[in-house]
Amino acid sequence: MNPNRIISDFKQRKLHIDFLELSLVQNTPGSRAISYKGKGYVQQTDDDFLAFTLYAEQTLNTDFSQAINESNTLRTGELYPKGAYYNLRGTASDGTIWTAEDVLPVCDWHAEYMNPIVRGKLSSMLGGELLPEPKSVALHFFEKSALPMTGREAKFRAAACDFQIEKDDNSFVVRARSDEPLAAHFVMRVEEALRFLLAQAVAPRAIVHPRCVELVSTTFKSSSVRLGSPISRGTAAFHVNSWGLFSTYLEFVIRKTKFGNWNPCSGYLHIAHEASANSLDAWGIGLSVAVEGLASMISIDQDKAEKDKRKAENEKLKKLRDFIIKQISSRTRLRPYADRIRGMMAGLTEVRAVDRLKWLSDHDGTRDDLVSAWKRLRNRGVHPATKGEVDVASLDFQKMIDELNAVTVLLYHIIFHLIDYRGPYTDYSTRNFPESQYPPAQPSPFQLKK
Repeated sequence: MNPNRIISDFKQRKLHIDFLELSLVQNTPGSRAISYKGKGYVQQTDDDFLAFTLYAEQTLNTDFSQAINESNTLRTGELYPKGAYYNLRGTASDGTIWTAEDVLPVCDWHAEYMNPIVRGKLSSMLGGELLPEPKSVALHFFEKSALPMTGREAKFRAAACDFQIEKDDNSFVVRARSDEPLAAHFVMRVEEALRFLLAQAVAPRAIVHPRCVELVSTTFKSSSVRLGSPISRGTAAFHVNSWGLFSTYLEFVIRKTKFGNWNPCSGYLHIAHEASANSLDAWGIGLSVAVEGLASMISIDQDKAEKDKRKAENEKLKKLRDFIIKQISSRTRLRPYADRIRGMMAGLTEVRAVDRLKWLSDHDGTRDDLVSAWKRLRNRGVHPATKGEVDVASLDFQKMIDELNAVTVLLYHIIFHLIDYRGPYTDYSTRNFPESQYPPAQPSPFQLKK
């Protein structure tokens, strides 16, 4: 297998791999698993997906009538059961073994043939042997991005790895090498750090490991994300400090994430990214929800004194809750409202997002005016009070844009606090978006009034 040739064809959307043997086996344990075997090929479609065609010469545990009966058991609105998925394995004409998982096949049965033609799309496919603890990887991105680079190449060290970034006009490659095995789910973590740094939904399309290559179909993404990056492009700090910020975020998600999906911080950030590609109202709601989610990750019990204070406060609130419920339940005319009051009181001892943000502001992790902007933006979207007689076009959209920019800064302040970042960032809450330093200083009374 020649990874460079395969990646070149894949990048140009002309990938085609012929298989001397293809097998598709149902993801069901035991001897009753359905399977198809024969020759076939995998090729890249015009819309940039990987798709396979298998000309079945052998089938097991299925026929035309059984296939029809099984298709009738699927119901609209339900997720596919595990037994609906198949695993693909094939030997290419050059001898390379390719595999793919979680395949949903579609069978074309013809009256004149005993066996079907099986087709389907692949989210990804792996060629070669994947080592259990690789020490190097190369991620190929088939998209244009404004990377913090003055030339075609950048080198730096992050997360105990030597990184080398190479770019051309419409793509870039991220190479990482370490003396020790790479962290678990390392490719996912690098993707998360790049999405954070660039405020762009980048995803590797080809991943080269020491003895194998993984190809990934395109994914749907918004094309006009308006959320600014933590350090604005075109500034001196973007070129000087960005890879340090990348390193800090990468080390955070590696340290805090023990599973194969995104860290929750990256998930909330993705909500803000995608929401900003839509209307101002959708952007405001998505951004506000993302901040609320990120706020839940703030630990406010940093020392024994704060833990003791929180415990004492919770005890008082519990007594207050029990007293109110007891009073309501003991009165005949109020008893019908007891369950409703009990539900309202259930969250009395929970630490609210605004409480966590207030704590962060009190500990110099953000500014009071940004928290106030978040409350206004959130209430406008989640608890709208505008009546039908108000002309929406007459509303102050400049004020809303200012709030969106202020809450964007709050979002990044929370992330900076979580990942323990110290350094420059872009202050979108101030016109002309100047450079500022984290941790922030509280604004002056004049700025607050203004």
